[in-house]
Amino acid sequence: MTLKLRFGNATAKFIGLLLLTSGLVAPAAYASVPKGVSDMLKQAAKNEDHASFDTILEMALKTWPKDRNAVLKIANEVKSDWMKEEHTAELAKAKADAEAKEKASRARGIIYYLDPTLWNGQAQLGAGTTSGDTQEHSVALGLSFKRNFGKEWEHHIDFAYDFARSAGETTRRRFDGKYEMLWKPWPKLYLDNYTEYEQDRFSGYAYRITENLGLGYRLIESKRQSLRVEAGPGVRLYRLSDTFSDIGELIPGYNTTEFLGRVSATYELQISDSLNFKNRAAVIAGTDSTSLENFAQLSARINAHLAARLTFQVNYDSPAPEGTAPWDTATRITLVYGF
Repeated sequence: MTLKLRFGNATAKFIGLLLLTSGLVAPAAYASVPKGVSDMLKQAAKNEDHASFDTILEMALKTWPKDRNAVLKIANEVKSDWMKEEHTAELAKAKADAEAKEKASRARGIIYYLDPTLWNGQAQLGAGTTSGDTQEHSVALGLSFKRNFGKEWEHHIDFAYDFARSAGETTRRRFDGKYEMLWKPWPKLYLDNYTEYEQDRFSGYAYRITENLGLGYRLIESKRQSLRVEAGPGVRLYRLSDTFSDIGELIPGYNTTEFLGRVSATYELQISDSLNFKNRAAVIAGTDSTSLENFAQLSARINAHLAARLTFQVNYDSPAPEGTAPWDTATRITLVYGF
């Protein structure tokens, strides 16, 4: 069950290329998020220098014309009483236009909820190969969507598929689908509904379905970092795969349902304008088994739509199905396209 990844020359070059590309192109990505403008405006406000504030704002508007509304919002947050009337009116008009657009979109009924253009989507693609003592070819595919409905509802949908072959044999074939819905009617407290479907040929399970309803709390929530935790009861349905005894007799798999308790924590850190780190850990304690999972990812933005991503995942199951190891690890290097 455990998958050990060995980075050959081709994969090493691929990693180097991603890091080099991110480093060379990252400064251009800063243009879409002008954090330096905020720092300069704050300094001008601190010094009570109204003239410099206006000059910095006008220069920023000319430098980032496509992000005009974002620049005006930054200036308004720093010193709203120094904003010119035309700029304040422009912000108010942009807000009214956005609200009117949202109202018109909602009027479409069910299409409003299903329209894929309104979901923030990401597609991931990664591939690797090693040569020498071990020849292995692998591919990693992913698709994710995120959308907020107002300030209270948040939806996450994730699909991932991993496939690998070594020495002519398939060594990994795993599909994982997740859906998470957050209802946030309170300042920090919220309800979390988590559903996951797993299918892993080498895990000893034909499939596993987990459904969990939990109570969550946002411990940290700022522009740079966030930390939230959830805990609650749930149920898991799974089927053990067919196995063979030591003498070659077929041992049929069977279906099982167990009640469980799930605790999870999600931490996210915006290291820089183009570098983001995210880690999610979860513990599932069932009546028949215990599962641990930790998923960490580091994303380096290349431009407005493209990013390079390195992920590392660890899974633990106890007791592990017959013929499988309790620990399973996977490392992925992918290109991510946002749409």
